[in-house]
Amino acid sequence: MPLRETEAIVLRTYHLGEADKIVSLFTRQYGRLRAVATGAQRTRSRFGGVLEPLTYIRLWLFERENRDLLRMNSAELVESFFAIQGDFTVQLAAQYMAEAAERFLPEREVNERAFRLLLAALRGLKASGEVHRTLLYFDYWLLRLSGLLPELRWCAACGKPLNAQGASYDATPQGLFCCRRGKGKISAGGLGLTEKIRRLPLDAWLGSDEPRNAVFEARRLFEAWIASSAEGRLMTLEMLHEEAERE
Repeated sequence: MPLRETEAIVLRTYHLGEADKIVSLFTRQYGRLRAVATGAQRTRSRFGGVLEPLTYIRLWLFERENRDLLRMNSAELVESFFAIQGDFTVQLAAQYMAEAAERFLPEREVNERAFRLLLAALRGLKASGEVHRTLLYFDYWLLRLSGLLPELRWCAACGKPLNAQGASYDATPQGLFCCRRGKGKISAGGLGLTEKIRRLPLDAWLGSDEPRNAVFEARRLFEAWIASSAEGRLMTLEMLHEEAERE
């Protein structure tokens, strides 16, 4: 049972008995996995508060033969995102990104670019408090890095370039349509944001000034595709949409 060292973002924790926890992790070197943290529920646990959800840590793991769960030997804090809990919507956005990563990304499939995306998006939320543009960037790149983002420049039905009238789409990521009606619609302004997201790093994107309606339209498109491809309902996504309707 070799000891493995890796960086990870804590996605979620589950109680295991009276003293232990199962920790859902997205690691840089090994992808998404789960590990048992022995004694993590105890008041004087050696893990302290390091295993709180949305914490960026460095940890050491044992692979246990014929077991799906790894065993966590120790962990240390690299960066905390506790400060975002002061704003409910920002905290909810961060929880959505963690839930999407847990549901959307295959277990034990290395995807360092997706790891860097999640970390950058959490840092963007922490530094700017900007929810809509951060989530749009995260949604676009999560689909793209997972190989599920369809072509956005041409109609998936007739192959013609999408024009200034915008496009429609279905819940599943089959593409965009100009010649038939889908369940959702996105304007040309919303579509135009995708090229900027593709070219710009997150910091530059967050520094730009984009129409709120176009940003939210594009978010709805990508989040519909993420929800259809994830396993089960994304509860935090539903809560985010409810919060947006109250604004």
